Amino acid sequence: MAINKEEIVQLCNAYQEYGTLREVSKIFDRSPNTVKKYVSQKMVVKTQNIIKCLYSNNQRLIGVYTGLWMGDGTQYYENRYTIKICSNKDDKHLNDFIQNIIYMLFRKKTTLIKESLTKRACIRFWSKFIFNFIYTYVVHEEGKKTYSVKLKEKIESYNNDFLEGCLLGLALTDGYLKSRFHFNVTSSNSNLAENMKEILIKFGFNPSVYIHNREKYGWKNLYMVNLNIKESKRLCSFLDEILRKIGYSLSFQELKYGPGRI
Repeated sequence: MAINKEEIVQLCNAYQEYGTLREVSKIFDRSPNTVKKYVSQKMVVKTQNIIKCLYSNNQRLIGVYTGLWMGDGTQYYENRYTIKICSNKDDKHLNDFIQNIIYMLFRKKTTLIKESLTKRACIRFWSKFIFNFIYTYVVHEEGKKTYSVKLKEKIESYNNDFLEGCLLGLALTDGYLKSRFHFNVTSSNSNLAENMKEILIKFGFNPSVYIHNREKYGWKNLYMVNLNIKESKRLCSFLDEILRKIGYSLSFQELKYGPGRI
């Protein structure tokens, strides 16, 4: 069946949104080759970017990806191995940072998907290798990642480079650092909060932990790891140094909150 100009525009718009010929072909009930034929007339069509191995064994980068994934990552298998890192579409520098970390580690090209009516966005990609890779470092209950995720081994099992990266990734996702540092996670246990506490202690900080008991209301408890003002300032400098070690000139505050929004 011939394709008219209006449908070609729709194909191109869908490809810009979903980023793959396969997804567009399902939506419009067209073969991937047909979609490619018409979309490629208007824009560059991405070739397959299949990842079969780790490109870099840099332990800080691996730690950063692990922390980012534990904080804001999700993944599932539904005809393909889908991975998402949730974000805010206004956080341009942070989104670029996350995409760069994934590319430096895996040479994987990713797509930033923005919701039209909200500030929500996600960095989405597909890879069986990367899907399975994260489980070298983390564990969680099936179907309950948000409430049960934690590092797979005890803190002592990881080297300092990895833990520095993991601290940065967690702070960029679930952390808050202005005058004071707060790390709050909703959970059925203290797993991720305990990881954060132990990592901070490892690097010479003295965190306090508070549990907001919300089970009586039928909600998950809120585990809060905090630093005082003096230690929060020191942590900010420590995170800046970690960023410099992986080649970034932006400060943690600029990366987390954006230049001019600190």
